[in-house]
Amino acid sequence: MLPKVFEQLGKLFNKSYIKLGAVLALITLIGLSTVNHHGISVDEDIHLLILKWNWEFIQEGKPVPKDLGFYGVVFDGVAEIVFQVKHWIETNLFSRPPLEPYLSALDSEILVLDRFLTKHVFTFCVSLITYLSVAGGITLLYGKKWAWLAPLMLALFPRFWGHSFFNPKDIPFAALFSLCVYLGAYIVEEIKQNSSSPFFLGIRRTTIRAIGYGILVGLLSGIRIGGFLMLGFVGLVSLILIPRNNIGRFLKFSLFNYTLMTVSWAIALFCVIPSSWSNPFRWFWDTINYLSQHEWPGSVLFKGEWIKGSELPWDYLPTWFLITTPSLFLFYFLLGLIGLTRNYHQFSDRQKAYILLVILQIFLLPMIAIIKSSNIYDGLRHFLFVIPGMAIVTTIGFIWSYQQISQPRFKLWLVGVTLLGVLIILFDMVTLHPYEYIYFNRVFGGLKAAYQQYETDYWALSMRKGMEWINQNGKKGAILVVPAAWNLYSAKPFAEPDFTIVDRSQLEKITLEQPDYYLFFSRFKYQEHFPNCDLVYFITRKGVPLTTVKDCTANTDESY
Repeated sequence: MLPKVFEQLGKLFNKSYIKLGAVLALITLIGLSTVNHHGISVDEDIHLLILKWNWEFIQEGKPVPKDLGFYGVVFDGVAEIVFQVKHWIETNLFSRPPLEPYLSALDSEILVLDRFLTKHVFTFCVSLITYLSVAGGITLLYGKKWAWLAPLMLALFPRFWGHSFFNPKDIPFAALFSLCVYLGAYIVEEIKQNSSSPFFLGIRRTTIRAIGYGILVGLLSGIRIGGFLMLGFVGLVSLILIPRNNIGRFLKFSLFNYTLMTVSWAIALFCVIPSSWSNPFRWFWDTINYLSQHEWPGSVLFKGEWIKGSELPWDYLPTWFLITTPSLFLFYFLLGLIGLTRNYHQFSDRQKAYILLVILQIFLLPMIAIIKSSNIYDGLRHFLFVIPGMAIVTTIGFIWSYQQISQPRFKLWLVGVTLLGVLIILFDMVTLHPYEYIYFNRVFGGLKAAYQQYETDYWALSMRKGMEWINQNGKKGAILVVPAAWNLYSAKPFAEPDFTIVDRSQLEKITLEQPDYYLFFSRFKYQEHFPNCDLVYFITRKGVPLTTVKDCTANTDESY
């Protein structure tokens, strides 16, 4: 009896959707169980302020500060709704004190920390859209049999996985971008087939889908305005796949649906950007100009030199992708490109559309940034949306290689070598946890080779651990300094009430030449401040310091 039961369970697990469900469940379980291990990045507090200023704009007519009026609030707004619902449930079911009015609550450290941690969970949940999208893409190209492999590959890209818990803009953008790429293949196919069958109230199915897709791209653009380029991607791929017969009818039909798509995109976008309501067209033009010529005054550590973000060499992005992508995946990525090139003519229109959209996802925007010498910083984090496309091509590389081998024993060798490479990647990710986003591949030399050559913990996540050490070992009532105001929220929400947390510029206001403790992370030249203070604690990974604590209590004569 039992052998038959196990046999049936084995057959059930072999079913494609069971494999995919198991992989997605594993990714979700690991993510949700580790999400609160992370600190707060230096950029997260600005997203609370952006939401606050937009709320004031709606409620009181106060203007949004000019540059921040160009940023969307889709993700931040939904995350705030999630937090409010969570807090309402806790208040009514678990007798938690009622929530303060929204604007005053931003000044409460407890509520700020609660907001951040809730937002981290929500960010990870949104990232799951990406795993579903790449699974759908591989299903489209190679069938359900291989669907489970793509999300597994994506989860093993340390830079993507590491950002999935705290990055409030680039991860939601990458998730919706990947979904738009997947659904865009269906839109292109619909337009090419020129379907005239009615779907609802006599309206064509293609028309309804075009409108829905435009709304989705509008929400994507509401996270980062560059999402509107998905409209161009779909239009370009439609022209590449244009039918050679009856071109006139195709152009007429596609133009009609493309117009509907664009109008629905514009309506959705402007609905979710309050600062655009007074003059939507002027806002859009100003936003494109601002972001295409975005100025960032800082310098970037690249190949051991500090270089202005606007003066980086052309190989900045290619170098970052080469040294931060696991070497095994780079190999399969190249094989995937070869496989797609050789087999492209065998694919259907829908499959060709998806392939072209993925290629555009990977190469077009980075190439534009390189050609324009755009202001880039924080490694490749502005281009995280490229990684899901790379995961698709990497997965294709493995599948194509596997299918090219005819002898079973060589297939086993391929699987064995690949599994060994995956275990090495997993080992590195576990070793770096919860800072997987600072991964550098082993061919480059890993994190040790990157130390003082490239930026590592530029998000300052490790400052949480530094603050927790001070809580346990520091002198009560002490004054602690962080390098700059934009670093405060990486430490302050985790501080015990006995400590006063200020940035360096505030020391003069409290008439002090130096603090009791100095907490800084490895970026810019923060280590040079307060040189006479004692180095007492390091947060490290692979022997590389990420955050350092200086004790200044024994050096009272240090000048500021």
